[in-house]
Amino acid sequence: MRSWLLTLVLLPYLFGTLAGQERQENLYVNEANQIFVKADAPIYFFVSPSGQPQNMIMLPSSDSLANPMYFDGDGKHYLVYQSSGQKVRYLVYADGVGPNPYVEVARGLLMKHQNRIYLEPNATFTPKAKDKRSGVKSVYYSLNGEPYKLATNELSPGSNGEFSLHIYAVDNVGNTSDTAAYTLISSPDVTFRVNNIYFETASVNLLPESFEILNQMEDMLKLYPELHVEIKAHADTRGNTDYNLDLSERRAQSVVRYLSGKGISESRLKAVGFGDSQPVNECLKGVQCPDSKHRENRRIEFRFFIPKLMQPTPKLSL
Repeated sequence: MRSWLLTLVLLPYLFGTLAGQERQENLYVNEANQIFVKADAPIYFFVSPSGQPQNMIMLPSSDSLANPMYFDGDGKHYLVYQSSGQKVRYLVYADGVGPNPYVEVARGLLMKHQNRIYLEPNATFTPKAKDKRSGVKSVYYSLNGEPYKLATNELSPGSNGEFSLHIYAVDNVGNTSDTAAYTLISSPDVTFRVNNIYFETASVNLLPESFEILNQMEDMLKLYPELHVEIKAHADTRGNTDYNLDLSERRAQSVVRYLSGKGISESRLKAVGFGDSQPVNECLKGVQCPDSKHRENRRIEFRFFIPKLMQPTPKLSL
């Protein structure tokens, strides 16, 4: 008696086989012989005689939904049938989720903040992706709006500036990811202007509403232990210039004490007061301005840097 084997085939594979093509896009078998299919791809079932896998006969059925079939969403699916009195089980992974693109920085990372990545000019980075099911087949990237390219090697900003980076990826069964957008800032250092650090009037005592942003700075310094920070305190232009300089210096020291009290080494912290010498708006000495404008000048800035000499390369290398 002739024995038969059940064969699992995707519709694109059927046409590809008939055309003499060996490759199709929605079915993937990895090195461990695990079977992955695209979750929304049509699945056909065939039988073939043992030893003759090329002689496929579609399973007949009176049910119009029997061929093709579709896996109901992402995840594991088991197919069980009888062959020569024994149960045969197929484990098929339906993959309905695209990869997750990201940027891997191999060298020269200053810090990451949401989708903004701060790099040294000689940094190297690679567009990559992760996929929880069938795995990543290919990753594509676009720099500054240029046509997408296949990501095959490390990139480098090569010079100071700001670059836009878009990444998408395709997995081994044809799912395409959403496009991830990043801004790359290449600079020897990074400065954050912070407007919500508050002190008591004419005092160096921090108010409690300042603690949230200071705790964020603490987390950043603990996450990147190679970073140092310069705390730059500024005053508005009202009052005596010498008094404003002294007050801003003492307020910068107050921030240093807060961060060092949270476990950040004082060797990584530098306090600098600028008094009223660097206003950011039109409220210069003697100019009448509303308090909202003066508040813009009463500010703390955090300059993050890595204390070493960096030699930028001349241009963006691909």
